[in-house]
Amino acid sequence: MTQFTTAQRALAAAAVVAKTPLALWRAPSATTFDALAAISAPRLVPVFGATPDPGFVIAPFRTENGNVALLFPADILIRAETLRFRVGNDWSDRPMTDAQAQLLSPVPSGPVQAAAGVQPVAGTPRTNYIARVERTVAAIREGPCEKIVVSRVETRTLSERYDLCDLVEALATAHPHAFIALATSAITGTWLVASPEVLLQLDGDTAHTMALAGTVWPGPDVDIDSFDWPDKIITEQALVSTYIREAFAAEGLIAVEETPARSVRAANLCHLQTDFRYVCADDRALAGLLRRLHPTSAVCGMPRIPALEFILREEGNTRGFYTGYLGPKDLDGATRLFVNLRSARVSGRQISLHVGGGIVAASDPEMEWHETVEKTKTIGQVLPEV
Repeated sequence: MTQFTTAQRALAAAAVVAKTPLALWRAPSATTFDALAAISAPRLVPVFGATPDPGFVIAPFRTENGNVALLFPADILIRAETLRFRVGNDWSDRPMTDAQAQLLSPVPSGPVQAAAGVQPVAGTPRTNYIARVERTVAAIREGPCEKIVVSRVETRTLSERYDLCDLVEALATAHPHAFIALATSAITGTWLVASPEVLLQLDGDTAHTMALAGTVWPGPDVDIDSFDWPDKIITEQALVSTYIREAFAAEGLIAVEETPARSVRAANLCHLQTDFRYVCADDRALAGLLRRLHPTSAVCGMPRIPALEFILREEGNTRGFYTGYLGPKDLDGATRLFVNLRSARVSGRQISLHVGGGIVAASDPEMEWHETVEKTKTIGQVLPEV
């Protein structure tokens, strides 16, 4: 079982009390958490193509430049049992400023909870979402888009004694192969994430992304390696793969390794996944690639611009950071960005689960509703009863 260390829990409690930016995360298949607290407010930075700036980044769905995100600076970083402090370009094993030292001071005991922020986004009734899917299918059949991803919100109430750290640990146990994260600040609000999807990673000199699309829920006893995928899902996943190939080519990255599409499990769901890797990618090319990938067609649609315009007309600005991206930046030589999927925003005792699905001309509105119901279970299964 993946659990926080005593120091990581103490840092989380102190950061929430002090209302400073906090990020907690566990990499897919890892057995330890990382914890980061920032003394200053998040600031906009280029993810690639600038001087290394260690921290945790989070970007919204709607952005003018996909390579720009909000950075939580790594002022205090706890990786497993290692505690580090940063000022300028230096790391230290002891506090370098009074503000860093104050965040290590004991705080009153009690659960770590999200501040009550703006009014939660209203939930989407079943009939409204089905009607949204029907309008989306009609738009695809009549217009330029081959695929449009639409979403909905389901709002629930948390118990009075819920603890964010407990929820993150429960997600890590329930979803060992997902990217598990909690990111909270006054600017972004509080986001709880169990994402199965890499947006873009740089480990050393190797860049990695994936096409993850199509969703079924065949049950735990089904052999997914021999699963007969519906044509609708094969088409949907192929569109995402094509978009990624074209993004690499547009940046002049041609020696790209691509795996065949394969079936993968993500909690109670199954998807089709294709991996793409490129060796010796430079920051300038990666910056261009990230701008092209975000928002990916897996969360927006194809072509991207008309799909995005349709989504904004249908949903307004309700997504916020849902279907954006987040992850550690420039930490120990790696930047790992994940799509903000299977996620929820927490405000006080209210939690808003964001779910959606890719719509194509052959989509069935009733089945699309059921797909979103299954997706709510990723986070919903760890929520304590009220």
